[in-house]
Amino acid sequence: MKRRVLIVDDVEDIRLMLRFMMEREGYDVVAEAANGVEAVEKYRQHSPDITIMDIDMPVMTGVEAARVIRAMGGSSRIVFCTGGYSKYETPPQELRTEGNMLLRKPFLPAQLFQALAA
Repeated sequence: MKRRVLIVDDVEDIRLMLRFMMEREGYDVVAEAANGVEAVEKYRQHSPDITIMDIDMPVMTGVEAARVIRAMGGSSRIVFCTGGYSKYETPPQELRTEGNMLLRKPFLPAQLFQALAA
């Protein structure tokens, strides 16, 4: 069974690149979101196995969205992505649960898949 993925990033080109990478490796991208509010809504609708989430986004950050998802009982592995300066150099302690990790943009496809396999 294919692992289901939610991709969350405010930059459309990043979402397209991640979709291409994930689908090429056999993952099922079930939804995309451009901000944290959309991420929470798409998570409720699709219950993905994996969420790849930018941290710095308008409306609601990735960290704030992850808090809402965890409060809903969501158990998706979350790979946080950040580029440049972020007030969240590492995810806050309450989000550093098993299976979550942080990747700095730009990252290589191998780094993403290594994060997913860890």
